[in-house]
Amino acid sequence: MEVRMPVKEVMTSDVVTADIRSDVTQLAGKMLELDVGSIIITDGKRPVGIVTERDIVRKIVSKNRKPSDVSIKELMTTPLITIPASEDITDAMHRMVKMQIRRLPVVENSNLIGIVTDIDLIAVSVEMGNIFSDLIKMNRETILTTESPQKIHRGICEECGDNVDTLLLVDGKLLCESCQET
Repeated sequence: MEVRMPVKEVMTSDVVTADIRSDVTQLAGKMLELDVGSIIITDGKRPVGIVTERDIVRKIVSKNRKPSDVSIKELMTTPLITIPASEDITDAMHRMVKMQIRRLPVVENSNLIGIVTDIDLIAVSVEMGNIFSDLIKMNRETILTTESPQKIHRGICEECGDNVDTLLLVDGKLLCESCQET
């Protein structure tokens, strides 16, 4: 089963940005103040890079450098990897895994309109899983109450959680062969 959902449905539209001419101390202060793990760097209105907490640790702290000695241009990760707003969330997930990134700026007509993070995608996945689980329960209850089958072909055992070829209704529970015997 394939469920399509555009990235714009799950993105955060309030993206924190900083101009490329800012200094690192201001940028870090802004990250702390707004409680964000990254800032999109812009040149004018055009997004050109990203600075993450990891960039600060890797390029400044671990090398014992003074923040005032490092420019945003040197600190930021570029080129900026983005995704169109209409792209499917599954494509966003694949791109993030392939590129080993946790944040993906969302663009529309070359303008930054949002950002989608790994946490956003996990939250959507969990919610969709809950919805599917509820649908399965609803359908299972309908099958059990309307048809009262003794056997169900292909399903998940309510005792052990295994996906098996045959389930049997025992005391109101659908059980696999192994769990019926215990």
